[in-house]
This record gives sequence, structure tokens and C-alpha cells, in this order.
Amino acid sequence: MQNNEVEVLKRALERQKKARAQAERILEEKSKELYDTTIHLKRANAQLENLLDEKTDEVDAGFLSIIDSYVVMDLEFNVVRSNESAKEFLQFDKGNPKINLSSYVHPEFIQYTAESVQTLLETGILKNYRAKINLPDGDEKFVQINASLIYDRNSNPIAAQGILRDITQEKDIETLLGNQRKQLKESESRLATLIKNLEMAVLLEDENRKIALTNKKFCEMFGVPVNPEEMIGMDCANAAKESKNNFKNPDKFMGRIAEILKNREPVLADELEMVDGRILERDYIPVISDGVYKGHLWSYRDVTLNRTFKRNLQAEKDKYSGIIANMNLGLVEVDTNDRIQMVNQSFCDMSGFTENELIGKYASDVLSVQDKSIIAEKNAKRIENESDSYEIEVINKHGDYRHWLISGAPRYDEKGQVIGSIGIHLDITEQKKLQFEKEKLMVKLEQSNESLKEYAYVVSHDLKSPLRSIEALATWLSNDYSDALGDTGKEYLGMIQDKIESMENLISGILAYSTANTSELNNIQIDLNEVISEITDSIYIPENVKVLSPKPLPLIIADRTKMHQLFQNIISNAVVHIEKENGKVEVLYQEASDHWKFCIKDNGVGIPKKYHKKIFEIFQSASNDKKSTGIGLSIVKKIIDRYNGTVWVESEEGVGTDFHFTLEKQNLKIKHHEDIAGEKVL
Repeated sequence: MQNNEVEVLKRALERQKKARAQAERILEEKSKELYDTTIHLKRANAQLENLLDEKTDEVDAGFLSIIDSYVVMDLEFNVVRSNESAKEFLQFDKGNPKINLSSYVHPEFIQYTAESVQTLLETGILKNYRAKINLPDGDEKFVQINASLIYDRNSNPIAAQGILRDITQEKDIETLLGNQRKQLKESESRLATLIKNLEMAVLLEDENRKIALTNKKFCEMFGVPVNPEEMIGMDCANAAKESKNNFKNPDKFMGRIAEILKNREPVLADELEMVDGRILERDYIPVISDGVYKGHLWSYRDVTLNRTFKRNLQAEKDKYSGIIANMNLGLVEVDTNDRIQMVNQSFCDMSGFTENELIGKYASDVLSVQDKSIIAEKNAKRIENESDSYEIEVINKHGDYRHWLISGAPRYDEKGQVIGSIGIHLDITEQKKLQFEKEKLMVKLEQSNESLKEYAYVVSHDLKSPLRSIEALATWLSNDYSDALGDTGKEYLGMIQDKIESMENLISGILAYSTANTSELNNIQIDLNEVISEITDSIYIPENVKVLSPKPLPLIIADRTKMHQLFQNIISNAVVHIEKENGKVEVLYQEASDHWKFCIKDNGVGIPKKYHKKIFEIFQSASNDKKSTGIGLSIVKKIIDRYNGTVWVESEEGVGTDFHFTLEKQNLKIKHHEDIAGEKVL
């Protein structure tokens, strides 16, 4: 039921109350008149009987003037007479002269009615009898009856008269108000329970600053050693004075309370610093009812951790902002529409613009980004929570073309929603220039290497051609004029042939060295057992020396020619430096997850320690063999470098030498064609 309907019912109830009061005054007057008549019953009994039997006009006129229902009944509940209001309300049947009021009593009120009638018979008066009745049409009504007995001349009760009032609407209003009061009480109870169990401290004061309600959290926060219920009714003004020394600035604490109470305006997040280091947030909410001030509600929250976290966060932000500034990195924050929200000084220096010229502007416009589609693409990625780095070309305020490297990431609010992005900018213009120069140099270097390779082939051919002619002439002299040369001539001729051979080896070594790290690698799957077998069949191995592998060597992915050069240069170097009767060269290996480790071990003369690193340099040799070019092991190092490996030597003079080297494992990529040997090509 709406509030306006309740108001209407209240006004109707007031009217009925006035009518009832009027009816009760009439009833009292009539009762007094009847009472006086009873006292003088002996003198006026005949007149009273006539009044009851003849239905005099005077009484009927009195009945008609009563708004409420008026009924006279005998002691058997039979209606003797009634006014029009009673006939209309009780729906009397005019065709039925006998009407018994007991039939109107609701079953729930039979016992109550019987007790009330007994009271009437004992005292002669019945006041405020309230009961539910059933009307002939089936309706149920609540009525209130005030009644009194009528006596004969012998003072015996012969009838009863009463005023009957319909209080159905009043009962409905009472029920409604009762329900509202119950709901209000329940709401108050729920609110009180909620306040008591809140995680924030709550203090409710009335208009006189007396505590109306508080909770356990309040007592804990301020160290009050009593239960919240015991604090109800306490004077808060005195309590505030007593507790003011718990705050860092007691006078400010008291002054602020006075100010807030004077203004009676809501206050949120008022910060208080405690002596023990805690930081509290206080809210003040005035309680106003129908424009009348009824008190106020204080609430307190301990925000120490939050404030400490924010301070630490700000300190970290300042620290990293300082680091970024000192690293000459430009920092920019933009919203989801690419509108600039914040810049640091380094970015202003990079762009040439002041902070005021940048804040609120669209980044892609004010910075003259050459390809604006990149910015739109990256902003879309930020909304999708993606971070990345990219390069852009911009024109700064001074009209200079600059290259920037940007590392961008999404920017979030406290709820974790993307509200923009943050970018760290590095000016890489100078690095770009160096990169362009490097690319030019690389092109020149490739051209130079190609020319050098061609030159090496030309030189090799041009040098070897006269050597072959000289060798041919020396051979003819040896064959045709051997007897004429004599021993000394033959010796000189042999020296010439040895030098020619050394020269050819040197030229071949230089050519091999020049192409060791420039020729293209043809990585295929190769069997190192086959490679070692081919090497031992092609090189000179003294009879006192054996080359062997204690266990089968693995299949590896590598360039077959380069592996042949690698193993041959080491093995051929080893076999010629073994003087022992039982010379031995062993090829060993170990497999790791990402590389192969090999060791070629001999029991030869050994290498002095001072040459352990030097032997891998070009034209360096540890032996006095005039046929050694000093190139073989330098080629070995170049090949191993191309496979991201390392090479080192362990040796002891007179004991032997161990050559160790590693090769990075390669992946075999299958193509749709095969080389001449039928092996898969990388």
C-alpha cells in the first residue's frame, strides 16, 4: 500500500474516531437517563416498558441521530430494536422479525465473546469489546462495542444496549502499520548486525553526541577495552578529548571534529595520522530525517598498508623515471585515442616540443609520423593487451628526420581495464646511419671477398703454371743428363724439386685458407668412418703408425669437403711426428645435446707449450720440417669457427698430443633434389 493511501485511511480513521466519540457521548447520556429511570423504577416502570414496547418517537429520533450502529438486545442475543445504521451495517432482513446476534460471532472469537458477556452481566458495563463478525453476505468485519445492561423495576437485567462501530479499516491500518513497524525493526536489526560485523570501524552518534551504536572493529582500532554494547549512551565529546593524544596532531584532530560538526556536510576520506604510525581514513555522514538533524555516522578505515604501498609505488616510479631520464629515453603515455597524457623531459628534447605543446594532442599528428598506419595498428594491439617493439620515422619540430625505436605496452586502470598505452622511445638515428654505412661496407666487403677469391684462383693458376714448367725441366734434366750432372748436380737438382713441391703446397694451402670461411657450406649427412677411411688411403702414413677409432664414429650433418680438410690436416700432421716403434693416432668423440666433441690423440713427439696457441695462426709451425707450410692448422681453426666450435691442444713433449675441437650440431633440411652422391642436401 502506498504512503498516500495510508494517509487517506488515517484521515478516515480520525473521522470515525470523532463519530465514535459523539456516539459514546450520546450513549453515556442515554445510559444515564436509563440509569436514572432504573433508580426510579418503581415510579416509572410503566413508562420504561412503554418505551421498550411501543417504540416511542422520542427514542427513535435519538437513534436516528447516532452515526454508529445502536442495538438493544435481550439476554438471549435477540435484537429488540436498532437504528438504521445498525440495520444497514448488520444487513438485517426486514422479512425476518427475529434476529439473533450470536450468529454473527466469528468462530475464532466465540470464547472471547462468552467471556465478555459474562463481564457485562457481572459489572453491567462492557467497554472496548473488539471482535470479528460474519455478515449475512459472507463479508468479515471487525467491530468495537461499548454496552451496558438494562434492568427491570426489581433491578434484574432484562436487556442490553450498545454502540457498535465498524473498525475494519482501522484494523487494516493497524495491521499495515504493525507490518511496517516489524519491517522497520527487522531493517534496524539487520543494519545493526551489519554495522557490528563491518570490517571498518563505525560509530553512530545521536544529536546530543551520545553513542547510539558502534561495533567491535571500532573498539579494536582505538583500543577500547569494553564490548560495543557497553558503549551505548556514552558521551563522545569527552571520549574524543580523552583519545586525542593517540593522534599525531591532537589539536588539529579536535579542531577538525568541531569544524565537521559545525558544517554538518558529508566528509569523505579525511586522513588521520596516529602516533603509532597508522594512517586512518575517516568519513562523516550527517543523519537528517524530515529536515531535522538526528545525529551523524563516523566510519574509519586503516589505510596504512595502502598508503605505504602507494608511497613505495610512487618512489619506484620516480626512481625508474629518473633512470629513464638519465638514459635519454623518452617516456610517453597516451589514451586509447592516441591523445598524449604525459611526457618526460627526455621526450621533449627528442621531439623538440615543450610539454605544453604535447599534452592533449594526438601523438601521430604533432610528431609527424611518416607512416601513421603503424600507430593505429600498435594502438589496436595495446587494447588487445599486447606489447611489442617497433621502429618509426618521424620529423621533429625542427624539421629533422629521426629514427625512433619504441617499446610499447598497455596501460591499465585500477580495475585492470586498458586505458591507453605507455611507450619508451630511443633515438636510434645515429645507429641507423651506422647501420646504413655497415650495409654499404658489407656490400663492398662481399665484392672485395669475391675479387679476392678470384685473385686467389688467378694467382694460384699463374704461380703453379711456371712451377709445373720448372718441375718438368728438372725432371728432363734428371732423366736425360743424370750421368753428366754428377753427385753434386743431382743433389742440387733434388733440392730444386723439393722447393717446387713446397711452393706448390704453399700455394694450395693459401688457396684453401682463403676459401675456408667464404665458400658455401653444403651440409649433408656424412659418415665420419668413411671420411677417416678415405683420408688414411690418400695420405702418407709411416709403417710404424696406425690410425684407428676405438668405437665407430657418428653420422653428422656437415660439409663433406670441409670435414675432410679438418680431419686430414690434423691426422696428417700427427702421423709424421711419431718416432715410436708402435705409433698410434686415435680418433675419439663424445656427443652432447647441442654439439659434438672430438679428440685426435697421438703418442708422438709432442708440442712445446709455447706453441699451443700459436700453431693455429697462419704460417706458424712447431716443427722444423721444411716441407711444413704452417697453414694446415689455421685452416682447421677457420672450419671449426664456421661451425661455432672451439679448438685447443693438450700436449707433453715426448709423450704425445691431444687435439680437441667441438662442432655445433646442424639440422638437416630436406630438399626435393639430391646431389650427385645421392645424399640429402641441407
